Amino acid sequence: MFYKKKNWFSGTLTIKVKGDYPELFFDLCTRNGIAVWDIRKLDRTTCYGDIDLRDLPKLRKVKRKTIHKIYFETKQGFPFLLKHTLYQKPLLIGFMIAVCFIFLLSNMVWKVDVAGLDEEIENKVFEQLQDYGVSPGNFQWNIGSPGDIQEQLIKDIPELLWIGVTKRGTAYHLEGVEKTRVEKQEEDAPGHLVATKEGVIVDIYAEKGQPLVKVNDVVAKNDILISAYLNNTDIEETDEEHINEQTPLAAQGEVIAKVWYRSSITVPLEDQYDVLSGETSVKHYLNMFNFLVPVWNFGNPEYKDVQVEAEEQEFYFLNWKIPVSYVKQTIREKEEILEKRTKEEAKKLALEQAERRLRQIIPLDAKIEDEKVLHEREENGKVKLTIYYTVLEDITKRQSITQGD
Repeated sequence: MFYKKKNWFSGTLTIKVKGDYPELFFDLCTRNGIAVWDIRKLDRTTCYGDIDLRDLPKLRKVKRKTIHKIYFETKQGFPFLLKHTLYQKPLLIGFMIAVCFIFLLSNMVWKVDVAGLDEEIENKVFEQLQDYGVSPGNFQWNIGSPGDIQEQLIKDIPELLWIGVTKRGTAYHLEGVEKTRVEKQEEDAPGHLVATKEGVIVDIYAEKGQPLVKVNDVVAKNDILISAYLNNTDIEETDEEHINEQTPLAAQGEVIAKVWYRSSITVPLEDQYDVLSGETSVKHYLNMFNFLVPVWNFGNPEYKDVQVEAEEQEFYFLNWKIPVSYVKQTIREKEEILEKRTKEEAKKLALEQAERRLRQIIPLDAKIEDEKVLHEREENGKVKLTIYYTVLEDITKRQSITQGD
């Protein structure tokens, strides 16, 4: 016989032993591997003791070898609590409904607010958020990640310079900066229009201000093209006191210039790359404590090469993230392609790629006037081109000034 701490999770039984010399029954229990503790002798024929619920089968075997009578007095621990709860079906059903209800409410959107934008742009943001499903009452698992929402908003609303999306529990907080506000402030401020790069002037349109250059003039970067001061043919030779008496304007206009760009590009005659065949397989999992449990589509597709994309939706209970999430895994079949090109095909592709690169760095309204291949050579299975472009573009930018400048 020895003392053992009660184990609430496995369950504890308090037994009463009746008969002559009841303490001998507990001695027999210990010799048969049954832990007994907290033994109390009430009288000459009655003893109490505690045993683990897991030792009950052994106790029954020992009982058959004696003439003592056994009574179960108290039952404590999780197994008995669970059994009692299962018999209380209305209580159990109500508890489960409450848990499900709280779970659903914890995974809904309850608040969406936008800060930092004027009313017109803010309304546009709310309209787009409605299209994305980011609205009170919608479930969070139907909505993309904050990064996806941010990227889509900037793409769909040209007036946005930047917008941040933060998810806090059941609320989405957005804070943005407008392009139009910055541009308007710059347009209203007094300033010259200066050259952004070197070039030869082709055309001048001065809406406000005094042009200081003429067609066919060669200009360098930061040269003043349209002055903020009127009636000045040469700002450097104008009397300084006369300039200070004038109120500078916010110069506006366009100065189109010829600008030259040089590009070098290499294209291989043989190119190996992967393409998607169009065959896909979608599998569904529950991520429980970082262990993936398959829910649907248990088999693996017989693809030779694959590209795997996974989307994970987290779940919350109140403000706590639970260690269970839903994972949608998309498996796409890939095929390896070996493409061979002739020299002319490689040259054509190089010219197309070079033009695409150029379009990325010049203004959208710029015009490519001329294209010349300066050097062309083939070596080590590659075609190398050096190309010279002549581009017509507006080279103006605003240079703010103060009244004292």
